[in-house]
Amino acid sequence: MIRWDWYQSTVLVQDPQDSGLVEHLLRAWPLSDWAPAKNLNGYLYGGQIRRGDRTLCHVCWGGQNGVNCKTTSDESPVLADALRSFGKPHMPTRVDACEDWQEEGFFDSVSAALIQFAQDNRLAINQQGDWVRGEARTLYVGSKDSPVRLVLYEKGFEQGGDAPRDWVRLEVRVRPKREHRLAVGRWDPLDAFGASWVPDAIQFFGWDDLVKRAVGTVWKQSDTERARSALVKQYGAIMAQWAQDVGSWDALGPAIQAAISEADKNSRTGKKPLATGAATSTMPLAAY
Repeated sequence: MIRWDWYQSTVLVQDPQDSGLVEHLLRAWPLSDWAPAKNLNGYLYGGQIRRGDRTLCHVCWGGQNGVNCKTTSDESPVLADALRSFGKPHMPTRVDACEDWQEEGFFDSVSAALIQFAQDNRLAINQQGDWVRGEARTLYVGSKDSPVRLVLYEKGFEQGGDAPRDWVRLEVRVRPKREHRLAVGRWDPLDAFGASWVPDAIQFFGWDDLVKRAVGTVWKQSDTERARSALVKQYGAIMAQWAQDVGSWDALGPAIQAAISEADKNSRTGKKPLATGAATSTMPLAAY
């Protein structure tokens, strides 16, 4: 089942207690307490929802706009539901969604498909663990500074002990740009797998209900793509007329290929071709 595995969001209130946020979070985690905690990320104050010696949710506020709440692992779905029901706008700064599989050979086949996708689309690839022996492997697709990153790893090796070695987790990590954060605050975990290029990367799963969602990812053209764009911008009208002259766009490809071959042949022989379609004058040069 797809679920949240990390949830961090800034609630648009200034004080967690005066706003009623702390009380709301305590209800979300029964038998929990509110206690001081270290301030993080440049905030002035920190607190935590805790049960015994376990921190369930870290809260920071002061010195910046809003109250930042963070949870990981099994507590992430609790925070996501709590913030949605709190009734105040909140803006996620990072959300991770994950799905688990236990299947022999799953990591090998999926990692190969993701690596091919990354190569085809110029996405960063980072491989950790022992890829020679096939143990404790992790594959990162996308830059760590990008708004979207896919992580495939062998969860069974991470857990150790008696955990099954063919237990694999696929995780999408989303750090939305500011203008997209309110929308991400309304997401369900499945929506995270629709972020930016992720649906294209995992289309082999057959998740037909995925909807592509913007999170502020900026795609940069390669040098080849920029050259082609410049070519089309400058000579698009000429190519369209050429296609009309030869009868169709399908016929344009062979015509261009023939022209390139002829130009290459002439460059090697030193022959200067006559201008195509140019009128040939019989008047002597002295007449001009």
